[in-house]
Amino acid sequence: MAGDARTRQYIARQTAAGRTKKEIIRLLERAIAREIFRCPTTTISVPGTADLRPLRQSKNITLTAAARHLGVRPSRISDVERGIRRLDDLAHIYRDWLQTA
Repeated sequence: MAGDARTRQYIARQTAAGRTKKEIIRLLERAIAREIFRCPTTTISVPGTADLRPLRQSKNITLTAAARHLGVRPSRISDVERGIRRLDDLAHIYRDWLQTA
């Protein structure tokens, strides 16, 4: 209840509405259950990363050089290129950098 900013805001709203701590916890559990239920039932489009490795190789940029420029480990770049790890922000920054390089 103290770690997440959204949860703290939710607790503050419920406290202002005059709810007890026990009621707030019950409401919070229900809110979490609703949010978790949406995860497997919502379709999310995943951005493709198949173009990253050929783009990097066509510009003769090594994996190490790309990782050094972006300030991450080479294994992170490799994971993004192969689609093993979903790091959308890194993939977006990486794609922009490759297109301007």
